[in-house]
Amino acid sequence: MCARQIKKDRNGSRIRTVAVCLGLALICCPSSGCVSMAANMLYAIRGNELPAEYDGLSEKRVAIICSIEGASAGEAASTLLSSYISSILTEKLPKAYLVPTDEVDHRMEIEGWSKSDFGSIGKGLNADQVVMVRVSNLKLRDGATLFRGQCNMHVDVYDVKNGSKLVFTKNMADHAFPQHGGVPVTDTTEANFRNAYLQLVAAKIAALFHKVDPTQEYALDATAGRI
Repeated sequence: MCARQIKKDRNGSRIRTVAVCLGLALICCPSSGCVSMAANMLYAIRGNELPAEYDGLSEKRVAIICSIEGASAGEAASTLLSSYISSILTEKLPKAYLVPTDEVDHRMEIEGWSKSDFGSIGKGLNADQVVMVRVSNLKLRDGATLFRGQCNMHVDVYDVKNGSKLVFTKNMADHAFPQHGGVPVTDTTEANFRNAYLQLVAAKIAALFHKVDPTQEYALDATAGRI
């Protein structure tokens, strides 16, 4: 068995252990205090963070372009998602330079939002790499009484300085939050839930490009009650 496969198996075993520990803690004591206790348990056993799936953005000038389709997209949703991703990557990748969202939007208005020549767009922004994010089938409701975010995500990275070569691609289908149940519509507004869900989508996408805590996603549903 190769070293990479051994490392992958160890990571998978660690994540499964983490999930079991969190589940037992929450089943035995579902109060907020026990959620905190479970989080501390997970921190103690999680070990090293997992590496980025694509680590080529550091020390690069990077343009983030987002496209959102779906009944709940809204005109400003794409810009909002871009700004959330850029904000996370600015923090996680201090050696990368993220092209400001307003510059990207201005360039896209010049080039046309339907244009798929991301090499040309990247050159217009003087970017080294372009991260193209496509979110489809965005939904925010599960029936009339619950908010529940759902979407599909596809991410492509183009190396503008290398002939606009596609250097990374990732498809993430059926992303949902909360994974189980939903947030009652009486607890928050649709605008607030949309912003919160887009922040989670942004975190999921940004995590492709920086080291990530493998236990983080298992605790996400616990945040639903705080939206």
